[in-house]
Amino acid sequence: MKRLLVAGAALGLAAAVTLSVLGWYVSGRIYREALLAAYDHEPDRYDDALVVAADSATLTLTATGDERGRVAREGMWEARWKGGSGRVGRVIRKGPAPGGVGWTREFVPFGERPAPGDRVDLRLEVYPGDPMTSLGIPFEEVAIPTELGPARGWFVPAARATWVVFVHGKGAPLRQALRSLGVFHSLGFPVLAIRYRNDDGAPSSPDGRYHYGLTEWRDLEAAVRFALDRGAADVVLVGESMGGGIVASFLERSPLAPRARAAILDAPMLDFGETIDWGLAQATIPGTRLPMPALAGIVGKSFAARRYGVDWGALDLRRRAATIRAPLLLLHGDADAVVPYTTSLALARRFSDRVTLVSFHGANHAEAWNVDSLGFNRAVRGFLRKQIIDRR
Repeated sequence: MKRLLVAGAALGLAAAVTLSVLGWYVSGRIYREALLAAYDHEPDRYDDALVVAADSATLTLTATGDERGRVAREGMWEARWKGGSGRVGRVIRKGPAPGGVGWTREFVPFGERPAPGDRVDLRLEVYPGDPMTSLGIPFEEVAIPTELGPARGWFVPAARATWVVFVHGKGAPLRQALRSLGVFHSLGFPVLAIRYRNDDGAPSSPDGRYHYGLTEWRDLEAAVRFALDRGAADVVLVGESMGGGIVASFLERSPLAPRARAAILDAPMLDFGETIDWGLAQATIPGTRLPMPALAGIVGKSFAARRYGVDWGALDLRRRAATIRAPLLLLHGDADAVVPYTTSLALARRFSDRVTLVSFHGANHAEAWNVDSLGFNRAVRGFLRKQIIDRR
């Protein structure tokens, strides 16, 4: 009996140590990959695909990882390789290729074509440059005064008194706004696309960390004040991913929130803790194929709270959602592997009087426009007509 007790105690101790080690590992990953702004500015890895062949109209790729991802999926993506980029469209054919299966897709190079053997990333942004060079839409560079210093952005003028203020996702370039810019411009809305703290082209925060809306909303507030000072009567706020969390924080906290007539949130990160849980549910123990234990996530989040001061309760932006009076349009892919689709679904069900959810089947994180630009633009037009245009 004594031996059994000793063996049980040893196993329990080993399990506790293992859990602590995994929790420490998880907290470190949370810091590096989610909190540390510098992580998003590391050199590109170009690890999605390998170029088999390219000409002025088509690009043939093979996947370099276990998952085919965007290489084989229908949609519109930016192909970026060392020294160049282009836009890939629909899949034309699938067939044998050196090293596996190749997918040949429509292709528009932005300059020189890639060479066979080049490694490629497939990204969301699709359009290079700025509104004028990509879409033929005149714009001006602006500097928005924030509490940390000036943050550069784009202003696209138009006739309406209601401005659209666009907030991109974590670590994304400003040109992320170009995907949806055309639909807002076609409806006559001026658009202000902003940068916020820790972006390239904006001041760094003192700690160099992302706070998922808890501090960044002040930069959005500065942008709204900039718009109002430049003649805007009110605003529509648009946020992608973490940008959606920034918009939600602004609507909950800012004295200027009543000047927001409506908000459009694309794959919004409304609960940072649940987003971490969702990622860990898909993760494996390092060096194995074993699933990461749920307890390791709980311990890891506890360590992150102590090590880095993460306030998980404050980062659940749905807690104060009842204070938000602006109508919300949520656009979310039901295959989102980064931000759980269920967070948007739950918010829409809880506040069905003022929250509309449009789902995009098969779309991963922030891919709604890429996989169905017509459906995305149709949803945005319908929402803006109902909330803004037809009410004038």
